[in-house]
Amino acid sequence: MRRDTRAVLSDLQLKIVLHGTKPPLWRRLVLPSDTSLGTLHDAIQVAFGWHGGHLHLFTDEFGRGYGAAARLTDIDLGFGRGVGDEGATALGDVLAEEGARLRYVYDFGDDWEHGITLEKALPRPAGAERAVCCVGGRRADVPGEDIGGVWGLAEVLELLDRPDGAGHDLYGELVAELRAAGYDPAAFDRDGITARLALLTPDTVFGKAKPPAGDRAGRGGVGRLNAEDVALCTCGQCRVGDPVDAGVDGPAEDVPVLRPVTLAARGDLVAAVRGVPLFDAALRLAAWCREGRQVTAGRVLRPALAREAVEDLQLWKLAGGDSPYADAVARARALKSLRSAKDVAVLDDPWWLAVDGGMITIGGGRAWGGAATDFAGEDLLEFWAATLCDLLEEIGETGVLDRLHGELGELTAELADGLVELLYDAPDDVWVDVDDLRAKAREAGENGPEFDLFQALFAASFRELGEGLALLGAVEYEPGDGDGLAEEALRTLLNAMSGQEPGGSGPSSAASDRSREDGRGDRMRLTPLGRYGLRAYLMEWGMPAPLLGELAEADADTLLQGLVGYFPEEMRREVEGWLEHRPAADAAVGLLDACAGDGPKAAAKRAVAQLVLAELDDPRALRVLRKAADSDVEGCRQVAAAALGARPGAEAHVDPARAEEAGLWLLVDELSLLAGAGESEELVRGFLENWNTVPKALEGRVDDLWRVKHPATAQVLAELGEGLRSVDKRLAKRMRTAANKAHSRR
Repeated sequence: MRRDTRAVLSDLQLKIVLHGTKPPLWRRLVLPSDTSLGTLHDAIQVAFGWHGGHLHLFTDEFGRGYGAAARLTDIDLGFGRGVGDEGATALGDVLAEEGARLRYVYDFGDDWEHGITLEKALPRPAGAERAVCCVGGRRADVPGEDIGGVWGLAEVLELLDRPDGAGHDLYGELVAELRAAGYDPAAFDRDGITARLALLTPDTVFGKAKPPAGDRAGRGGVGRLNAEDVALCTCGQCRVGDPVDAGVDGPAEDVPVLRPVTLAARGDLVAAVRGVPLFDAALRLAAWCREGRQVTAGRVLRPALAREAVEDLQLWKLAGGDSPYADAVARARALKSLRSAKDVAVLDDPWWLAVDGGMITIGGGRAWGGAATDFAGEDLLEFWAATLCDLLEEIGETGVLDRLHGELGELTAELADGLVELLYDAPDDVWVDVDDLRAKAREAGENGPEFDLFQALFAASFRELGEGLALLGAVEYEPGDGDGLAEEALRTLLNAMSGQEPGGSGPSSAASDRSREDGRGDRMRLTPLGRYGLRAYLMEWGMPAPLLGELAEADADTLLQGLVGYFPEEMRREVEGWLEHRPAADAAVGLLDACAGDGPKAAAKRAVAQLVLAELDDPRALRVLRKAADSDVEGCRQVAAAALGARPGAEAHVDPARAEEAGLWLLVDELSLLAGAGESEELVRGFLENWNTVPKALEGRVDDLWRVKHPATAQVLAELGEGLRSVDKRLAKRMRTAANKAHSRR
């Protein structure tokens, strides 16, 4: 729900993620809602270890930019838009509802991009001090500026782990300095960051700042630095004319768009969290501590109370079947000999979950909790999601199999990342089966000792990840029939690599093969709660994670941009929902208007528009299409003619020759998306895949393609001529000849 930030003063809890870092580097900050974006800029500089020598820019979800008035107010971000004054813009006016996002780019050369999300608003008690503080985070400050952005950072961190890293030509001096200083990239110093943030005095913004000019023009846009901007920059690298990206145009080209999904209702998700045994145990522990329970200096229950808690709350039910706590007699014996609550996993895990989540507070030698009903709704769901993110981030740092180090540990971290995306991409109620995944790898022809090791690592990682996610209720996990064989195969291979005897377990591949022959392998499938949590985690990485139905109220231009990358079924469902919210004729007008323009973005929208317009059967919409097919607006005319030509009885709607001409134009238009990007193989593949999508086979029209009046015709033909050399030399030559004709026609 949207807040009136001028009427209610609050503190805003923000999660700020440095995009592209692996493992994720992020900070959780709390700032007054009535402070300025300028204060947020200062806080980000402190929290991430930046030095402030470069230009920066905020961009909101509507493409409006905000910067320092002395530096950026004269920049035109395109489409007639200027930049708002960050010092006169209240944080609460820009981040006006939970889930709202900002983009913050620091250094327009290295492009350190930070994603900012408003997690929640915290009521500020009357008379409370206005301050900026850090309440969470992960990883150490960025170790240096001017190192090539996140790619340079990744290389610096890799060199830190290599004995010869300090001798690197580009980063050697920095690596040597970091080693001498004892820099630990995994160390997060919350106290140090909070101490530095305490030196900031958050300003106060009165009233509502005027939004930057041209804010209704839409998303995206690129401006250029002028001489005054460069003179104010202290980095010495910015130059007049350097681009300033207004941002929020969508993901980078190398970031995949995740499959659109539907999330369960929030109430159902909260109920699901309460149904997770570990969280249920934590809630019951909190209620059990409501009157205060004595704790040791190590902040755990005294042994006698630990025994009582295990029995009273039946925490032993959390134990597996092979645990001594699963059997009543063995449990009584184990509890009698208990010397520390830390020795009981069935108590220790929910205990620290409750303490870290604020369900239990410790003070004066006692643990104080509250009733289970005190922890409900969004707070409980947020805490669950944060716990899942912490688990996955820890895996990103240490790997799934945390007993492995070095390259093998990094490999298991990459395997876990791939499995997380694979789980998220799987449709609802579909199992992800380890045997199916390994069989696909075998079918690809992979073999040899290294692949055997990879297979064993994969199987063991699959099991570890499945068990960890199941503990949080994120997946349903079913171990396979060959229990322990994956670990056996991995242990055998690692022993062989280190020169140790296999221990009689047989060849490494034998155990791996036996796990497939003896029965079904491990498998898991995502729960609705798990889909919610994985989406939050993947979005922190800057990966687009759309929701089905979120475009229902969008305008046509936003719809077409948002549908790029959707699979056909998800696209169909999204379009059906969109069409339900507007008359068919209005939908057709909006879609066709969005098809005008040059460049790859316009071409991508036209490719999607053809599919959307195919859903319109309303007579009034068809009249709009016929009118557009007779217009002189490039892009709109071709899309309308092609859409009419694809309908049954098309002759009644459009002349077949015009429909064919439009189809050829749109084919070149789609292929232009790949032209000029060094992707000749993709360009050729796209051409061949579209070979029969026009009324006549294209091979018979190659000599006429140069006549297609599209801005990219010559470039597409030239690149096809080069790319088809290995496919069809004769056709490739004809393509090059056609390209020369197209060039000469200009």
